[in-house]
Amino acid sequence: MLILPGSILALATLLFVGMALLVYKEQQAGKRKVLGRVRGWLDRRADSVIALCKRAWSTITISCVYLVHQIRHAAAAAIAPRPRARKPKPKLEFERTDNHLSSMHDHKSDTALSTAQKKKLRNKKLEERF
Repeated sequence: MLILPGSILALATLLFVGMALLVYKEQQAGKRKVLGRVRGWLDRRADSVIALCKRAWSTITISCVYLVHQIRHAAAAAIAPRPRARKPKPKLEFERTDNHLSSMHDHKSDTALSTAQKKKLRNKKLEERF
């Protein structure tokens, strides 16, 4: 019964040593010697999967930061004191007094010229000027 696990261990060890030796020799030569096109294709697929995982991780991270921000904002809004409702300003009404200014205003409105009289006076002044 010990023959099978021992042989599997020996085969795995030989395979590992062989692969390590192959990688070492390829690094010395600067190019791939065995299955270059297939391994290049696998490298490109692995790179695209890694890039996809990085984008997914950054999206998840940003979403978590946004969620924490929203929770903090909601908690702050719940805790913060509410501003008091402002009362509308009372409309001020002035009582009419009988003083010099009010009498001048009344006189001005009483003696105001009509639009026809204003036109006639304007034309007369223009004729005198020219």
